Amino acid sequence: MNISDITVRRAETADAPELSRLIHDLAEYEKMSDKCTAAPESVARMMTEENGLLGVIAEENGKAVGMAVFSLYKLATFSGRRVLYIEDIFVEEALRGCGIGKMLFDEIVSTAKSLECIKIEWKCLAWNSSARSFYESRGGVSDPEWLTYTLDLRKD
Repeated sequence: MNISDITVRRAETADAPELSRLIHDLAEYEKMSDKCTAAPESVARMMTEENGLLGVIAEENGKAVGMAVFSLYKLATFSGRRVLYIEDIFVEEALRGCGIGKMLFDEIVSTAKSLECIKIEWKCLAWNSSARSFYESRGGVSDPEWLTYTLDLRKD
């Protein structure tokens, strides 16, 4: 693989099947396949909603090999400016370490700056040391002052 064969572009609604495939691949990698129900139709719907899913796709010769999906918080209350939240970054296993993740991340940073966001936020699984190293190499800092809470609405 030659990195010059990789292009990164904004995801469009027509990319929903490829995004769904990559999301399922990510779920398998994270050992969460049983929780992944993202069908192409639901991905497409989220992409068309106001403040919905946004994304970028990395392609090698026209085939999607990586993606990053994100959304915008309306604003950070203290600053009155937007926050870009990265939901997922994923590169197919065979192509990891080639610079595709950096290309995707850099595109997100560029997008956040163009939208005048005050910051970018994301989560990372504690066991995923390669992702943690990647994020730290891009300037990311884990914030020990804040805890993440979730309420799973699928449980009732």
